[in-house]
This record gives sequence, C-alpha cells and structure tokens, in this order.
Amino acid sequence: MSSGRSLAAAVALAAVACTAPKSKVCRSVCSRESGCMESRTSEETTFDEGECIAACAALERDPATKGLVTGHAACVAKATTCPEVLTCSK
Repeated sequence: MSSGRSLAAAVALAAVACTAPKSKVCRSVCSRESGCMESRTSEETTFDEGECIAACAALERDPATKGLVTGHAACVAKATTCPEVLTCSK
C-alpha cells in the first residue's frame, strides 16, 4: 500500500475513533484540501473538513504517524495548484 493510501486509511480510521484537539498544521492542510475538493463533483469524492482535522490531529499526536502528517503537510504547503495538492494524498 502506498504511503498516501496508508495515510488516507489512517485518517479515515482516526476520524471515526477520535475528535482530537485541532492543530494549526491540520487546520491549514485540511482547509487547503477542502478548497481543492470543492472543484470536484460529489460523485468523485466526499470530503469532510472537520473529520479531516480531527483525524489529522490524532495522527499528529501519535509518534508512529506524526512523520506522515509532517510529510503530507510539507507537500500541501509546497503545492501551488489544486492538482498538486490532490497528488499529495496519493
């Protein structure tokens, strides 16, 4: 499984399990991703910014997965277009 898919799976699991405190990094990443996802049709994907933030914050607190969050956040911050942002999750 690719690291992007691993991150997506971990984010989905964490979203169900926890409503974590919200970090600035997670709010920024999820806000940017949400803005980019709005340009896609609802048939392609659903995106819940609140779930993203909660899951991201849970992953960020875990030393075993914090590196995934840091790497993903760096990719999103470096991206200059929505297609680039969306490739960060792959």
